Amino acid sequence: MTHRFACKRSAQLLTTSRQWVMVDATGQPLEGLARTVCKLLEGRHKPIYSNISDVGDHVVVINTRKMVIPEKKVLWWYSGYAQGHRHVYSKDFHIFRPTECLRLQVEFKLPQKLALKERLARLHLFPGHSFPYAANISKVVEGPDNVFKALDEYSVEERDSFVKAPDCRIKKPTPLYSWHDLD
Repeated sequence: MTHRFACKRSAQLLTTSRQWVMVDATGQPLEGLARTVCKLLEGRHKPIYSNISDVGDHVVVINTRKMVIPEKKVLWWYSGYAQGHRHVYSKDFHIFRPTECLRLQVEFKLPQKLALKERLARLHLFPGHSFPYAANISKVVEGPDNVFKALDEYSVEERDSFVKAPDCRIKKPTPLYSWHDLD
């Protein structure tokens, strides 16, 4: 005979235990992906979330090399020494360290509390599609909805159905009346 609280206990165990979640970063914007990852690391998607408890999941992000990086975003840090200020454009930084842009963005978006290091330890980033935690993955989460595609990936029908921008070029002003109308 099963115990009458067995179903509740298994539901509680699934809710409170740390799950392994995989997110694919292909074509995802940096800001939206960081927002989704922060939500999963903090555990805000769980019904038992409280800001004083750490109930977040392990998050594995693959294909970080293929995510969309804004061109004008500047990453900067300060070493603490005199003239120790360094800055670099995120587009250039992403070429050499494809996982570091997302990690820095997630670190800035997470609340600066004592649990920051523990939450960042549960973030696993990989530039390609191969990763060693395949046996642990229990859930695959979609990233933000706005996946960017290149213009040549659209079909001709889709390109023709795009909303056309109004013609904003300066036109020759048309007079309200002509001199012939005054006679």
